[in-house]
Amino acid sequence: MRFQALPGFRDFFPDDLALRRLIEDAWHRASRNAGFEEIDGPVLEALELFTAKSGPEIAGQLYAFTDKGGREVALRPEMTPTLARMVAARGAGLPKPIKWYSVPEFYRYEKPQRGRLRAFYQWNVDVFGSDEPASDAEAIAVAADALRILNLSADDVVVRINDRRFTARVLAELDVQGPDQAEVLGLVDKLERDKSAGQKLDDKLGARRADALRALCAEFPLARAPELAAVIDAARDLGVRSPIEPDFRIVRGLAYYTGPVWEIFDRSRSLRALAGGGRYDNLVGSLGGPELSALGFGMGDAVLTELLVEKKLVPESRARIEVAVIAVTPELAGVARRIVAQLRARGIAAESPYGAPKLAKALKAADAAGAARAVIVGPEEWQERTVVERDLGTGSERKLAFDEL
Repeated sequence: MRFQALPGFRDFFPDDLALRRLIEDAWHRASRNAGFEEIDGPVLEALELFTAKSGPEIAGQLYAFTDKGGREVALRPEMTPTLARMVAARGAGLPKPIKWYSVPEFYRYEKPQRGRLRAFYQWNVDVFGSDEPASDAEAIAVAADALRILNLSADDVVVRINDRRFTARVLAELDVQGPDQAEVLGLVDKLERDKSAGQKLDDKLGARRADALRALCAEFPLARAPELAAVIDAARDLGVRSPIEPDFRIVRGLAYYTGPVWEIFDRSRSLRALAGGGRYDNLVGSLGGPELSALGFGMGDAVLTELLVEKKLVPESRARIEVAVIAVTPELAGVARRIVAQLRARGIAAESPYGAPKLAKALKAADAAGAARAVIVGPEEWQERTVVERDLGTGSERKLAFDEL
């Protein structure tokens, strides 16, 4: 084949798109159930918006270029900076808390692998203007609700959560200062998946301090993190039934998270994180807006699709039409089309074959399209202004007056 989709990009054939729509519908329902309003922003943003959040090195992971006006721009890799910019522009005049969600497409120039693509759809849910633990908990609850709508049970996923404020206290107690903090937390984040991270942590901190951090990873002292305990209690109140596990190894973005940080994984841990987020109270102010607390999460479609397939939760192909209207002779094709128009006006998915195929072939095609019924327009019946309705499941037939349709 001469032309194919670029690496990391996808073609969505009907079944693929039906699954994506199913996922997006769950995202929309869960958001609206919790009172979130939908927003969107431009797919092309100033590159500086993303480097201001994540540092200049992020440019290497983006589809970034200079446009015809000489501006440094990038295809959006995430929504949080755009959200912060929008809130910075109008936040002062909006009632608080601001509860927004979006389902945009994002682009990242990184190595494609299972659950990670260069173009993907992601659900973003954010709250601005609340310091309450209940707002952090609601974000977790909304994410869990979408998974419930998709028939993923509490036994399928686990929420792993930490708090950057507790992390900061621990590092202060261990006398890990300044720029060393980011390096140490980066190693803690890699302890599960990089065998060399443990030795590097020993080399950096010495065995005593490294062992202290490993002990926190083995057993989280929730009594020492009351702010995190409050979030977990509120999430339980909001109906989250999946395990919520405090985990010191959950670090996430070092550049801007300021409070609770969390990720949702499948229980078997065969996949990347399904969702991740946390509190980022300083971002809006850093982009020129008001000092406004903020939190949110993202859930991508790529990993979620993998899990739904793995759990055999992908629905069977949906019927393409409900009714097929078949003319027995070419002369009655116009009548069949008029019946189709009437059915469609009533909200019934209907079609008539192009041309004039033989009746048996047309009925076979209608069955393949998932139609439950066929309306057959024959010469003798049409002289009486009647049609034959056939149940394609049972084969039973009945005559109907044209006006009864």
